[in-house]
Parts: sequence; structure tokens; C-alpha cells
Amino acid sequence: MTDTADVSRGCRGYEENHVQNWCGNISFGSKQKFVPSTVEELQQVVRDAAPPLRVIGRGHSFSPVAECAGGTLVSLARLNLVLDFQPPSDGSVGSITVQGGTTYSEIAKYLAVGRRGALRNLPSCPQFTVAGAIATGTHGSGVHIPNLAADVSMIEFVRADGTLVRYSRETDAATLEGCRVHLGCLGVISELRLDVVPFFEVDARTYADVPLEAAVRALPELWTRCDSLSVWTSGFGRGPGSGSCWITLRHFLPHWAPPELRAPPAAPLEAALLGESGHLLERPMGRYCSDVDAPTTYSPTRREPWHSALSLTLDDQAEETSMAVVDLQAEFFVPLERATEALRAVWAASAGWEFGSPA
Repeated sequence: MTDTADVSRGCRGYEENHVQNWCGNISFGSKQKFVPSTVEELQQVVRDAAPPLRVIGRGHSFSPVAECAGGTLVSLARLNLVLDFQPPSDGSVGSITVQGGTTYSEIAKYLAVGRRGALRNLPSCPQFTVAGAIATGTHGSGVHIPNLAADVSMIEFVRADGTLVRYSRETDAATLEGCRVHLGCLGVISELRLDVVPFFEVDARTYADVPLEAAVRALPELWTRCDSLSVWTSGFGRGPGSGSCWITLRHFLPHWAPPELRAPPAAPLEAALLGESGHLLERPMGRYCSDVDAPTTYSPTRREPWHSALSLTLDDQAEETSMAVVDLQAEFFVPLERATEALRAVWAASAGWEFGSPA
């Protein structure tokens, strides 16, 4: 296969991934590009590279973290093997060891076979490489679930001189804690080991046309009612969906966490929150970034495997859906107790904006 084919991995939307990031707002500007096939090749590339050297995963960072004007760009797309799997058992987690270019979608597909196991959480777009996601502090959803890097129990880097160094919970727990989210400063990730919990399903319930004011007011309390929460809106401004939002509450069944970290059983949202317009959404809807030439849909309210319910771009068989439609995102983190205040500030700032989509 060509470098372009390997880097895109057959998923539309990633054809230019060795030139620019997924949504196209960042051009890498490298003079040299490498897609090594072995760890030994990767070590040599790192050792001999013209600086600055940057590594791309799937190109989903919207920041200039991978810009390397005149330098070297490395893709780990060919280093995506599952090296070891230890199944979970009653009372203890298992593990999966992968090469540095492996994506969350590839791990989900592996674990889906025979319901081998699950990860505790997923990003909404699991096309990310695990290495890139943990390096940048990528997260899923849930007030009792830490970011994705917390699942890493071992990490191996290629250092600037081409040598390997490895940290693990068993031998270097404190160091591991400090080097998971590293922004590429500690070297190139060549291998990782992640915790694996028993396979679980997710009971997802999505409500549409919920009055936005009621949702903003109730948001801190909504987080306590489910294991994972998503709220989407274009209702801060003018246009379709003005003044309303969608809410998805997810419950893990059976839950992998101890009882004190589990949400209460699922219950319908109250009429006071739903108002006259809010309702349970049971019709199929288009997936996030669904290809206009080959659209895919999903049922937003149902019980389904963990990998499908926690992501927006994997189907029931853990196959990636197209990423040919792009968007540009920015994130702001605030304490949960300040969430309502922060959202009201965003609402005030965007009140005059014109939105073209209800989500």
C-alpha cells in the first residue's frame, strides 16, 4: 500500500492526513515524511530526523501541536498491531497491549469479537490513535470516569537518541502517572498497555427538543443521574433548533465500577424539564460526520454494545463510519458547579449568531 492509503486506513476523510489535520485548519509543513513499518525503523527515523520532529496519529488535534515546518513528520499508521491480550476476570481487570499507531476503533473491533472485553470509556470519535489521545488528555464523558490516559498501565517511548524507555504501574507507578499526558515532549510512543474491563452494554436514552433554559439550569444535576451524558445544541443563537437541545443519558449494564461510582438506575426525565416540546427520540438519526454520499444512521434510544453507544462514528460491528464531513471544535473546561454560569455566558455571547443545523 502507499503511504496515503496506509495513513487513511480505508476511511474517507483522512486522505490528506500526512499533509494537514483532519479538519484542514492546520498544515504540518514538514520537509520529510516517514511511515515506519517496524519499531526498529521508527528508532532509526527518530535518531536521524531533521528537527523538529512531530508525530501524527489520526490528525484530530485542532491545535498546532503537530506543526513541524521544515522538519520531520512521522505517522505510526503501520504500527497498529495487538501484541498481547489478557482477558478480564471476576474481580480483576484484564489488559490489551498494542503498538503506538493503534486506534481506539481497532481496539474496539478486537474486543468486540466474542465479547472479549471493553474499555472503561471511549471518545465520541474513536478513530483517534490511543497514543495521540492520551498524549493530549482526550476524554470521554462521565463525572466518575477520568480521562482516557488513566487506563494506561504501561507506556514505551522512543527517545530522541533512538533508545527505548518503558514505564509501568508495576515498576514506575509515580513516573507513569506523570508521563501519560505528555504532548509529545517525552518521545514517540511505540507501545502501550490498557486496562480491559468485562464486556458491557449501554442503555442510551435521547431526548429531543428539550427547552434549553431548563437544560442549562439542570445540567449539574443531570450529570449525577447517568454514567455518561451528552448535550448538543445550536439553540444559543438564531436558526433551526433555537432555544432547544438534545440530551443523551447513558447507563452501563452491567457496570464495571464499584457501587459508589455508579449512577442510579435509569429513569425518565421529568415533565418539568421536558416542557411541552421535549420528547424521547426513537427514530433513526444520522451519525456524526456521516458521509453525504453514503449516509449512516443509528437509533439514539436503545440498548447496545459499549463501543457503539459511547461513540458517534462506530457501527454495531465496531466498523468506522466515514469522516468525509469535517468540523472544527474548541473546548473549555470549567468546574461542574460553574457550568450553568458558564453556559449562560456563552449564550449571551452567541445570541446574535446564525446557526444552520439543529445539532
